[in-house]
Amino acid sequence: MGVRQRIRIGNTLIESKELSWETIREIAKELKKVANWNPDKKEWQINWRVFANIKHFIDFINEKLLFVDQQYAYRIADLIDKILVHIPRYILDNESNEVCISIIGTDPYELVRRINRETLPARIAIRRIEIPEVGEIEAPFIVTNLANILGLVEHQTKDLPVQIAEVVGDIMAEKRRAKMLVRLTERNRIHIKMPPNVPDGLIERLIDIGKIRYYYETPEGVIEEKIIDTCRVYRKKYAVDVYMPPYALIYLDELAEKYGYEIESKIGLPDKKIDGLRENYRLYPHQLKSLMNWIENRFKGTVVIPTGGGKTIIGIAAMVKTKRPTIVFVPNLWLLEQWIEKIYQFTEYPKSLIGILGKGEVDIRDITIATYQSGVRHIEKIRKRFWLAIFDECHHIPARTFRKIAMNLCAPYRLALSATPSRRDKNEVLIFKLVGGIIYSTTYSQLVKKGLLAPMIYRRIYVPLPPEKVLEYYEVQGQIDREKNQIKKRNLVNKLIAIAQENPNKIEVMKKIVEKFSSERMFVFASSIKYAKKIAMELNKLVPTVALTAQESKREQDRIIKRFKMGLISVLVIIRKAEEGVDIGEASVAIITGGSKQQRELIQRVGRVLRPKKGKIAWVFEIISEGTIEEHMARKRGGVRLVRDIADFIKKKYGIDAYREIRWREDIKLM
Repeated sequence: MGVRQRIRIGNTLIESKELSWETIREIAKELKKVANWNPDKKEWQINWRVFANIKHFIDFINEKLLFVDQQYAYRIADLIDKILVHIPRYILDNESNEVCISIIGTDPYELVRRINRETLPARIAIRRIEIPEVGEIEAPFIVTNLANILGLVEHQTKDLPVQIAEVVGDIMAEKRRAKMLVRLTERNRIHIKMPPNVPDGLIERLIDIGKIRYYYETPEGVIEEKIIDTCRVYRKKYAVDVYMPPYALIYLDELAEKYGYEIESKIGLPDKKIDGLRENYRLYPHQLKSLMNWIENRFKGTVVIPTGGGKTIIGIAAMVKTKRPTIVFVPNLWLLEQWIEKIYQFTEYPKSLIGILGKGEVDIRDITIATYQSGVRHIEKIRKRFWLAIFDECHHIPARTFRKIAMNLCAPYRLALSATPSRRDKNEVLIFKLVGGIIYSTTYSQLVKKGLLAPMIYRRIYVPLPPEKVLEYYEVQGQIDREKNQIKKRNLVNKLIAIAQENPNKIEVMKKIVEKFSSERMFVFASSIKYAKKIAMELNKLVPTVALTAQESKREQDRIIKRFKMGLISVLVIIRKAEEGVDIGEASVAIITGGSKQQRELIQRVGRVLRPKKGKIAWVFEIISEGTIEEHMARKRGGVRLVRDIADFIKKKYGIDAYREIRWREDIKLM
């Protein structure tokens, strides 16, 4: 028959499941090192030695006890964790003027023997400390007089054991001046230590910074708000301790200045400058204004500029301005390579010195370009490595996995770049919380009027479905009306969208457009690889046309892009994965055959044809299946809104209507 083992930690008694005597004896050997046996109550009582042997005891829990009784091990580990969080690093008794320094991970008696008594007279004291949710526990402290600490000079503190020297330094800093001591814990949270008389306004602001609001979609498709409180405040007799995720670092300078504190950072960021960055660029007024606003906002914030407006140069200028170790996050390998090329082009910084975190490489340098995916995987390697983090195509930040980068990176300087940070799920609020709010934005119409982007003519063309597709469409529509399961209903809606987007009649319209603009280079945006291949096959009968999809190897994709830039290919058919931010060349015509409801997607696509050239007009054709769900999706994308503000400008300058809706017939005029 088995026996239960009992261990008391503070006021909490934890009992194991029934274990064999052999297992009980084996566990008891380890408990003797950190606990006393109470024969009357038949239980172990954790004592102060747990602090001296903490690493060994935690290893014992994780490597042995966890496999014997998982629930027993987890409860013990949870209480130990609470003790470690709440145990004060030091206690200052204002009446006796004695300072008690807690000792964790080292035999306190051995530590005292290593201290030169002439430098710092000290003794050991075992004190009982009240820990929230745990109760009273014994803890070892090294005790000395405050006057002994304040009388030390720099070379004497260096002679102390490291564990004592760090705390002594904190005490000296706190007593000599009001300081905000900031360090990084082993659990990757910043620990902010302040004197006990902290203004309530400062604490309230920190708590607000620690509130992360985000939105999630229920199975019924309803967007709901959720709030996570990440800030923990512990008011103690002699200090106030605040624990927060590392993203909070971007707000501390402003708070310290407002409330009269001096920050003493022990985060461990590299104290170095990047040499060799030249300014081989000239910023347009909107780019310079973005940079200046970012600097004035204490090196944090989001810049919103339409595609083609030069966001990359702003990021490079921020890098040159700070000259601090920098990491740039991008959503794909094309953009990774593009950033390397642009940094070299505009700063002459050697490509060989630029690190890569992505495409199977883990080469971390003072300037590193990383994909968001690799950033998540290697967050431990990069979290304390960089001062400046640039988030390109920053609408990716709120993704459930990618947000971990912005939350856990210790970079105090942050810049987010986007053509439009807004998201369907409203989670742009996470970008503004983790990187900084919008510090500069400009519109397409403003840049057109300044001559920095090409003027756009927008045509929305409605095309009927073939009879057989009409039957298929309404059959799926009927299934949606009858379906009660929300997940199945969504799948049916996606099927309905695919029928509308891949309307065969759209290809006939595309042919007419290609014939009209046969001397121009064009992009066609398709919704699937299959449809992209079909479009390419048909249009290739008129002009050289190729589909750029993920089915091709990276080498083949690069070859296709190179041929398009050289003019050997007239029409490039692209699907969503190949669209985002990548430099695939210039064109003056964009044909959109289908897309999501998000305006961001439309802005990115339209931006492909907006790069300015003397006398250039950008033509955008959005082809929509008439009488289908696509009409609603097109209105949500808001193509009309893009040209509304420049309609009069275009009509006056070019004599052309900026916007028209067309019901398709073969003899219709596209202009």
